[in-house]
Amino acid sequence: MSKILVSGLVNVETNTKIQNFPINYCPINYSFFGVESNVSGVAYNISKALTTLGDDVSICSMTGKDFNAEYIIKELKELGISGKNVLPSLKATPASVIL
Repeated sequence: MSKILVSGLVNVETNTKIQNFPINYCPINYSFFGVESNVSGVAYNISKALTTLGDDVSICSMTGKDFNAEYIIKELKELGISGKNVLPSLKATPASVIL
């Protein structure tokens, strides 16, 4: 088991199902069971993979002081990755929407 430091982006990614592309204008679309949010980002994905392979990972990143930051820290703890070097120093936690 190696000790590894991973530094980079951790964000919350929301995936939504779309009917077609390009997207036609529609003022509202109820996509029941077609929207899902998860913790993502290069640093998170690499840390998760290395931890799964048995390495001792320390992750360094930045978040905001918001619900998404709490969600990220909770997910890291569930994976056994310390969030002590994930600093809440941004205006908001990075987020993305994937169509």
